[in-house]
Amino acid sequence: MERVPCLDWGDNAHFDHSRDRPCCLCGRPTPMRSHAGESVHKVCAEAWNAAHPGEPRRYTRPAKDRPQYDVGTWRFHNDGPITDQRAPILGHTVTTNSLRPAARAIGSPEQRGLFAA
Repeated sequence: MERVPCLDWGDNAHFDHSRDRPCCLCGRPTPMRSHAGESVHKVCAEAWNAAHPGEPRRYTRPAKDRPQYDVGTWRFHNDGPITDQRAPILGHTVTTNSLRPAARAIGSPEQRGLFAA
């Protein structure tokens, strides 16, 4: 059996809560949407990617700790790697609500009158 890379469509934009539409590849109803808004099952898109190796591909940017890799065709591709490189705080997932406020420079108007012990 051939291994087919799985697409990562975790973003809520890939799900249409309002209605199902026929899949552009198999014709069965689906709430899933591609990046271009096409109604398509994720499994159908993965099979299409595997069946069309010559189609233009998208790739991640290589980094010193990870190589470049294929994230699918331009028609059906992954959401891509997580770009937020901040470390989690106390084992929790980093969200904008869980971040501490930005540090202020000493001598800023809010810091006047404070002394270090």
